[in-house]
Amino acid sequence: MDRSTLRRMIHADFEGLLQALTDRQHMAPHESVARSLSHVIGELGVCPKAVEQSLGWLQVDPGKSIGRLRRTELMQLARTIHRFWRRAEPIPAESSHLSP
Repeated sequence: MDRSTLRRMIHADFEGLLQALTDRQHMAPHESVARSLSHVIGELGVCPKAVEQSLGWLQVDPGKSIGRLRRTELMQLARTIHRFWRRAEPIPAESSHLSP
């Protein structure tokens, strides 16, 4: 797998995560951030630990209504979750430069 393909896959994962959060924000604006994220965890298979770390890192109140988040906050949340999620996933041996 070349770098451009890998970059597109990573960007697509982030875009999917952002789209799922945006959909939750528009479809259920009164739902809590925690509840919305639990739906996203189920839909996309996001690591719950990554979500927990992101909420702590950004100091987002999980009880806050998802509809109260500004677009920039939603993007920042999605990007941070994506980073922690990507870091939690093991790197396949065939894409590692250290493999024999």
